[in-house]
Amino acid sequence: MRKLSIIFAIVTMTMVCARTIECQTGDDTVKNNKIISQEAYNRVLDILFPRDEPRGDYGLVLRFKPSFHRESQVVIKRGVDKVEVIEYTSLNGNIYSKLNELMSHGAKEDPAELAKLIKVGRRSIQVPYAQIKQWHTSFLESLGQSLITFKNRSEEFDRAGTISVVIDGTFYDLWYGQGINDMSFSFYDEEVSEKLPDGQLKVVQWMNTVRRDVERLK
Repeated sequence: MRKLSIIFAIVTMTMVCARTIECQTGDDTVKNNKIISQEAYNRVLDILFPRDEPRGDYGLVLRFKPSFHRESQVVIKRGVDKVEVIEYTSLNGNIYSKLNELMSHGAKEDPAELAKLIKVGRRSIQVPYAQIKQWHTSFLESLGQSLITFKNRSEEFDRAGTISVVIDGTFYDLWYGQGINDMSFSFYDEEVSEKLPDGQLKVVQWMNTVRRDVERLK
C-alpha cells in the first residue's frame, strides 16, 4: 500500500484516478481503450450480486470492490425465526478489469448484457445466531469508532490543510436496514488482503473480518 499526503484541492482527482484501470496499470496502451463508467459497473454488480431481497428484522450487505482482487459480497439477513448468510464471489477475477477487456473488444456498455458474460459463485451458509448477533454488535461499535476517525481527519485538515489518501485500494460498499429504516455507506480504504490490520477505518476492518469468517465457513 502506498499513502500520499496532498492538499485537499486534488483529493477528488486522486480518488477518481484510483478506480480507473489506466491508473492501476500505468499502461499507456490501455488509455486508448474504452473504460466502463462507474454507473454501468455498479449496475453490473447489482445484477450479479443481488441485495434487495426481503431481510426480516435487519439486514447487512457488504460489497467489496478491489482494485486488483476479485469482487465479492456478503448478505446477512435476520428474520423472526430464520438467519441467512449468502456469499457471492466473482469466478472471473476482477470484474472491473474484465468489463474493460470486453469493451476493448467491442462490447457495448449494456449492464444487462455484460452481466451475462461474468460468472459468479453463490453460497448459502448456515451460521449460528450467536455469530450473527456478534457481527451485528461489532458493526454498530465499529461504525461509531469510524465516525470519530472522520471527525479527527476533518480537524487535521483544518489544522494542517492536508489529507492522507490510499492509492490502489478497495471500495467498501455497505447497506444496513433495520425495520423500515435504511442507510448506506461507501468507504475507500486499503486493498483487501489477508494481512492484518486490513483497513484504516474500524468499520472496514470489521467488513474484512466478516468476509474472512464467511470464507472459512462451509
